[in-house]
Amino acid sequence: MKILACDTSTLMGSVAVSDGSRVLASRATMRSGSHTDTINGMITDCLHEAGLRLKDVDIFCSGLGPGSFTGIRISLNTVKTFAYIHQKPAGGLDSLFMMADQAKQKFEFITPMINAFKNMVYIAEYQSVSNQLVVVKPPQVVRVQDLKYFLNPQSLVLGDGYTTYEAYFKANIPFELIRSAECTDFPHADTLCHFFGQKPQSDLSDQKYHWSNLIPIYLRASEAEENLSGIKFIPL
Repeated sequence: MKILACDTSTLMGSVAVSDGSRVLASRATMRSGSHTDTINGMITDCLHEAGLRLKDVDIFCSGLGPGSFTGIRISLNTVKTFAYIHQKPAGGLDSLFMMADQAKQKFEFITPMINAFKNMVYIAEYQSVSNQLVVVKPPQVVRVQDLKYFLNPQSLVLGDGYTTYEAYFKANIPFELIRSAECTDFPHADTLCHFFGQKPQSDLSDQKYHWSNLIPIYLRASEAEENLSGIKFIPL
């Protein structure tokens, strides 16, 4: 089963092509402008390296967020367009789950957090049980000032939600947060390939993999909607 996977939900954009769960080609770049500027080039490079064309792909996959509102749509709309044109299945994963999945073989508890700006983070907690992720705390948006009530002292912390507010955490969290240089702080398209590559190809005929069922995960309202609702920026 040939897979083309993309993720642009965070500052890092990535593309991967695999045969089952075996990654044939992979690219990643940190955003300097918009992921729109780089995603098509990465897709072209990965397909060329893998010796494939778009019509050879069996399923198109995308990260769904949470993350950058615009970034999520870049990958998601690209994948949905390919799936529609080539009449192929489409799949997606929560970006926080993707980050945790990358660390599940090394740590039991994993807390990925993505910068949501305005002193907030998108965050969840997972437990690795028999190499499968179990949701301990579901994805949600939390103010940085309230994270001391959310964080588990035994959990690995991942993500640019940590690196953005690292100084605040060190000064205000009453325990040292667990970090690992072996684990990435961003979701990566490789994870989509590993996840969907383990599924039987016969499963792809299920209606849940129709491109129209892929929807972004937005845990926050837009800035305009938050302003109307009186949700204000609270300084640290």
